[in-house]
Amino acid sequence: MKRIISIMLSILITVLMTLSTRKTEVVIEPIETYIIDENTDEHDEIPIYTTSNDEEYRIDESIVELTQEEAEMIMKLAWSEAGNQGVEGQLVVMNVIMNRVENENFPNTIREVIYQKHNGKYQFAVMGNGVFKKANPTSETHMALAELEGGKDISQGALFFESSSNSSKSWHRKNKSFLFEEYGQRFYK
Repeated sequence: MKRIISIMLSILITVLMTLSTRKTEVVIEPIETYIIDENTDEHDEIPIYTTSNDEEYRIDESIVELTQEEAEMIMKLAWSEAGNQGVEGQLVVMNVIMNRVENENFPNTIREVIYQKHNGKYQFAVMGNGVFKKANPTSETHMALAELEGGKDISQGALFFESSSNSSKSWHRKNKSFLFEEYGQRFYK
């Protein structure tokens, strides 16, 4: 039951945040339900929402389940890397971590991805400069985590990112495929 409530809150936060950036008034109404697990006797249902401008918001099939330790680690890294970039800036960093976990060229746990080194250097600079250890995730970081756990992915499959201000002659620019620039970062695959 806690899981269902968490999912419903994640959806509501995502919908409200998306709608708050719009200038028109939008009414949200549940239109049908999505059965989470058809293999149990309990048929827990989550609403699929539609808005007055006919946009639908529903649960992504790839809901992310994290342990408490994983959630804390991914929030600390997102805050350390993009704490000044709002909810979506932190969410996309979390998405990159999850993309790496799923990619065969990277470790397969959040902890291993975050602490990974290459040629003696951490993959994420904040791991070596003390920022991660002092990280203090905010309510925006928690909202980003809720969106991640609800299945929201805005990364376009990115596996790498760097500060936009440091990218003119970067290794990423020379060796990886550029995807997009947003939230003060450039993202690559």
